[in-house]
Amino acid sequence: MHRATHPTYRFSLQDYSAAERLDAWRAQYSVAEFALSGPFDSAVDYRFCGYTLGNISVGKWIYRQPSAARAPLAYTLNRTIPLIRRDGLDSYSFNLRSGGMVRGNIDGRAIHVQPGEILVVDQARPYRREIEAGGAITLLVVRDMLPNLPSALHGTLFRGGVSALLDGYLSSLLEQIETMSPLQARYAEQATLSLVKAMLSTSTQDIANARNELLSTLYVKAKEYIGRNLESVELSPDRICKDIGISRSSLYRLFEQDGGVSHYIRKRRLRAIRRALTSPENARHRIGDLAYRYGFQSNSQLSRAFKQEFGHAPSETREIAQRERSHAPVRADADYGNWLVQLR
Repeated sequence: MHRATHPTYRFSLQDYSAAERLDAWRAQYSVAEFALSGPFDSAVDYRFCGYTLGNISVGKWIYRQPSAARAPLAYTLNRTIPLIRRDGLDSYSFNLRSGGMVRGNIDGRAIHVQPGEILVVDQARPYRREIEAGGAITLLVVRDMLPNLPSALHGTLFRGGVSALLDGYLSSLLEQIETMSPLQARYAEQATLSLVKAMLSTSTQDIANARNELLSTLYVKAKEYIGRNLESVELSPDRICKDIGISRSSLYRLFEQDGGVSHYIRKRRLRAIRRALTSPENARHRIGDLAYRYGFQSNSQLSRAFKQEFGHAPSETREIAQRERSHAPVRADADYGNWLVQLR
């Protein structure tokens, strides 16, 4: 008998007392600044159920409003650069609306999303959205699965055609997902990615030529190479170029969106060090040993880079992690923000 796919995150306003509902709702949005735009009616229900399938996550918001309610819930989400730096969320969000609407500003452009439309958001870039609550499906895709998309995609709207097919497919997927075996879940992930790429091809056809297809493949290959060689003293742009067969200028173009290849390597190494320091199974790691292992010349060099990346010194990491674990809720699925960032 196969193991079914289970939700990785659930939320419902009605799971809380009337006095707790607003605070519980606000707490879900750790990835953006949350503010009410109108009155809060504690009688409404806003619920979400989300699932993760490999490199994608998909979930559904359901909004129920009593007939006596004066107006739908309205709120704003403001994702700022400090929040982006803090959580490292690096995925594309596809928001498929079936009710309510969204207004806002993305890259200086006004947006207005109505039912039947799909809004694409790059979670590694700022946005401000004013949302009138309603039914919606949220699809998250890891950036590596959709490499080298144009920056103009951030804030783009899709409607009709393949986007309508994607909407119908995801609705059907969510109805069946809890009965899927692991193998079926992998097929569903592949099918979803194929539909997303088909939808995007209509807006990127002018640049989706053979050269970009090659660069997309090399980008994934370069990131995999870096991941395998984080502890190597020989890891460098020149070494990457030699081993994967790419010119220096092409390598730099590939990692332009990441702040440069050297910046990307340092970020990956710092995250590896943080994982080592916060792992309960490896509580005896010495900071000096980790600095040497991941290519830092001294403890002070590591400390400066670590504090710049995470806002605190390496020596404080274990204490912070222990404090967060001790204050964590019993349920591992209690934060919509955690569901969003798990794909990073």
